[in-house]
Amino acid sequence: MDMEAGKTLTNEEVIRELLELLKKNAMKEQANDVFEICSYVDGLEKKIDSMKEELTNMQNQIKEMQEDTLINNAKKALSEAQERFNARCEQIKSQVFEVKAQVKSTAKSIVDEAKAKGRSALYRVSEFLRIKKRLLDIRENVRGAIKTTDKDIAKTALLAKGFREAGQIAANAFRTFADKPEVDYSQKEQKHPITKAVLAPMKAVKKMLVSMELHLDASIDKLDNLAMNVQLDKEKRMENAKEQEQTEPERTETERVEAEIVYSPMVAEPQEYQYNADAFEARGVDEVKQEAAHKEVSKVREDKAR
Repeated sequence: MDMEAGKTLTNEEVIRELLELLKKNAMKEQANDVFEICSYVDGLEKKIDSMKEELTNMQNQIKEMQEDTLINNAKKALSEAQERFNARCEQIKSQVFEVKAQVKSTAKSIVDEAKAKGRSALYRVSEFLRIKKRLLDIRENVRGAIKTTDKDIAKTALLAKGFREAGQIAANAFRTFADKPEVDYSQKEQKHPITKAVLAPMKAVKKMLVSMELHLDASIDKLDNLAMNVQLDKEKRMENAKEQEQTEPERTETERVEAEIVYSPMVAEPQEYQYNADAFEARGVDEVKQEAAHKEVSKVREDKAR
């Protein structure tokens, strides 16, 4: 495996760059979703590597099994089962690599566009939903592998039991021939070499396959969650923009009225004050009228005195 193929998604530079852009643009939930999706995919790859180790161990154990006619026939059947495991494992591994490649290419496209066009391009993280079909295919493959493994485990357990019982019968036959009492093996827990060589690795592989299925379920749910969070963010921003658009005319009208109040010039009441010659003339007329009235009153008083 080359270094690029073995590199985890969460350590890819383009993924880290995308996560940083999402966080800087107040899209923390979407960043968390993307990180968890990448972590699940990384987890699938690790489990595949662990299964490969178990299968290699099983292959070596089968080769080291004791040589005899019965065992040789069993070894052939067990080797075929191991090869089926290995082929399925390689197929799943190839599918996971395809998912990784799609995630990286999608992330790079989003990062490049976000740098050029800004935050709106980050909504494209919902495009990660396109890997859902690949993940569903992997899950079907894993479920098929689980069913096959269950059958192989059952057949191998039966084979081990047959060899174990055959060995016990043979051992008791020798005891009888040697005038020794038979042994009740039902009271003793004995395991045939097949159990250790094949059955234990098969059960370990089955356990990893079940864990892979859970990882796939979680990653598929997380993809749906990411798409939902992106849509909610879009709707929230559209609603905020609409509210701002509706309140803008009201704010503008308020500012206009305030401006008129503050900056409108004062208008004087007409004829409230008079200045210069007009004012002097008006004052003179009033004084003449008052003087004439005073003289008239004085004359009337004199006439009455006479």
